[in-house]
Amino acid sequence: MKLTRIVLPAVAALLFCALLSAAEPRKIEVVAKKYEFDPARIEVKVGEPVEITFKSLDTKHGFVQKDLKIAKVTFTKDKPATVTFTAEKAGTYPFKCARFCGMGHGKMKGEIVVTP
Repeated sequence: MKLTRIVLPAVAALLFCALLSAAEPRKIEVVAKKYEFDPARIEVKVGEPVEITFKSLDTKHGFVQKDLKIAKVTFTKDKPATVTFTAEKAGTYPFKCARFCGMGHGKMKGEIVVTP
């Protein structure tokens, strides 16, 4: 009886901690500059909560990826932007700059690779 009073609360506490840590999103930082994202390839897993913070080294840039239901954002050197998502399906999802940033703007692309 005494062992049950000690073991059950300990197991419950461990499960609670595991659930809390599982809910925390994986944090990724992406740095933008004319005309690239770094990193340009982001790898995540299906069902993994992800938080991407975009920072600019120079001018106003943007990010858009509609297939993963990620809201379009714009960001500047002084004002980063953060998006969160959880991919539901494996695949490769291209993204691009959503704010014209100069003559090389069309080359400013990347991809999110979602694995099972």
